[in-house]
Amino acid sequence: MHQPSSSLSISYRIREALIRGAIWAFIGLLYAMLFIFFVALADYWQLPANPVFLAGILAGTFGALIYSSMRLAVLMTAIISPVSIFYFILASWPINLLFLLLTVSVVGAVIGALYGVFSLGSRVHRADAKTLAGFSAGWLASLGYLLISTLIEDVSLSTIVAFMCPMTGILYVWMVPSFVKHYDDLLPPIGDGLMVGVGVAGFVALTFFVMISSVDSQVAGPLISVLEQVQQTLPKAVIGGILGGGLAGVASGLLLTGWQDL
Repeated sequence: MHQPSSSLSISYRIREALIRGAIWAFIGLLYAMLFIFFVALADYWQLPANPVFLAGILAGTFGALIYSSMRLAVLMTAIISPVSIFYFILASWPINLLFLLLTVSVVGAVIGALYGVFSLGSRVHRADAKTLAGFSAGWLASLGYLLISTLIEDVSLSTIVAFMCPMTGILYVWMVPSFVKHYDDLLPPIGDGLMVGVGVAGFVALTFFVMISSVDSQVAGPLISVLEQVQQTLPKAVIGGILGGGLAGVASGLLLTGWQDL
């Protein structure tokens, strides 16, 4: 008598697991790209800290920032993409990456601020709290990496991403309700929109820089070592991020944990 109900329950769980797996896999892709970009830049600038530790914190922070308002993120991608392309066409080579990032950040700041003012139904006003949650999740996951790295040596970046991506995501999902409850009014909507606009603009421009430099290395100029490191490590890191994030999403769907609607 209860067989149909049981079949529907199993079907629902499988569908839920596949949907969440796809969403988390996309987040894993985004995380892996951010992670590798930050590792390469930290190595190039010889920052006085473990590059993987810094990359884990920054990837968690910027990932949460981008994810905090997907409507604005999509809008910014549509605007910054042609801006970046025109910049590469008009600017002299090699490209000054810092000036490129500054240029698109100004555009992103203006568009994001306007969005924060006029898009009254948007949740961009919670970007401050979600970004803080991403920072905290990234910091804890990176701390976990440091502890594990003292026990295990010579771990590949793809394995590190496969571990840190779902760990950061799980910590973020666990902490973000509390952060939204207590810290969603640190900035006015114009400030939240500006912050998201700058973050998305920088990520899109950096992605175009890597893509175009991969076609013609003259674009990278003195940053050719950064480009080479990204080219060598990104494919496997992306696979690690997709697998790690996707499996975590599938597990979340099978366990039927609640959706975050914040």
